[in-house]
Amino acid sequence: MKKIILLFLIDAVVSGGLVAWIYFTRGVDSAVTTGLSMFIAGSPICFVLAEAFATFLTRRRLKKLGVTLNNSSALKTLAEAQVVALPFNRVLTCGECFITDIVPQMMSQSALLKMAAAAERDAQNLFGRTVYNAAIARPLRLSKLTKFSEMPGRGVEAIVDGTLIRVGSAGWLDSLGTSINATLRTRTDQLLVKGKAVLIVATGRVARGLIALKDDLSEDARKFLEELRGLKIETLLLTAQPKKLVNRIAKEFMLDYVRPNLTPEGKAREIQIFRAKGKVVAAIGTDTQDLPALATADVAILLAGGTLKPSDDVKLDIELSTLKNFLTLRDLALKSAGVVKLNRWLAVLSWTVLIPLALSTALESPPVPFNPIIAAAGVAVFAAMILINSLRMK
Repeated sequence: MKKIILLFLIDAVVSGGLVAWIYFTRGVDSAVTTGLSMFIAGSPICFVLAEAFATFLTRRRLKKLGVTLNNSSALKTLAEAQVVALPFNRVLTCGECFITDIVPQMMSQSALLKMAAAAERDAQNLFGRTVYNAAIARPLRLSKLTKFSEMPGRGVEAIVDGTLIRVGSAGWLDSLGTSINATLRTRTDQLLVKGKAVLIVATGRVARGLIALKDDLSEDARKFLEELRGLKIETLLLTAQPKKLVNRIAKEFMLDYVRPNLTPEGKAREIQIFRAKGKVVAAIGTDTQDLPALATADVAILLAGGTLKPSDDVKLDIELSTLKNFLTLRDLALKSAGVVKLNRWLAVLSWTVLIPLALSTALESPPVPFNPIIAAAGVAVFAAMILINSLRMK
């Protein structure tokens, strides 16, 4: 908008200066004719239409596909994207998590699940909600918690009946000095290799058992990644999951880059590293813990189905209803970039043709008859060419 206003001001100043000069040399009639011709010929109307109409048609087409475009300039950036950054849960997986194993130490499975669910009562992450819902479905009577905090990508800690309970990754609990015996560590490694996520449940600094969860890999994601490889776009997996679990996923999905054991801030740093290398990064996210990565990427894309919802406070560049729409969106972004590029060349051509003719009216004997009406007709012709070209986006 600022650029368009500046172009209008330049056009007005140049036309006004021309009017003043001709007024003192050739009189009012010549000054008005030349000034109006110049103002009309030099107006940025064609430049305004070059992008605005094509973008309007693109938005309408995207809306029919269930895609919301919040930032028009994101389309151009998406057309240039070289890397797509992805989270693990709800993007590579189906988002339908379930418990597969409960391994207690010196207590029953129900007691371990009850302990973990009580701590996860207010959790927002997928695994925490799965544990809580499983306990409610049994049903188990849960104790009330008096203090709760969630560390995205790590786990939760809560005080339940006066006891400090932590539920999270083995790496996080290790960093807090939690004692995890050899049996639990061996079992954890076995489950991770099978593609299962593992939550360690601890009271104080002693591990009381583990809960393993599984979220089946998505066939839609598999097809999506295959098509990305066909387009020569690199894939970057950013996840809080441990390396042993992620390596299996990376081989199965043939991912280009994998970064495990990441906090939300760690995901953002990884994207910054890729951008520092000159890569254009488009990030896809579904949950609130993906926000730092989305904020750092060149293009931020919200995929429906997670805990992150569109709001006035969180306005990401693009909102998708399904992962498949990303490929359609990029095709439209490439087509839109081509249409806008040609439109801009037509706008430049309108200046190249019309401005010299407008300036020639300052001569006593113009080589070509030209006046404001002809100038307006010329602008209308080029504007029509731009509109017709933009209809390719319909």
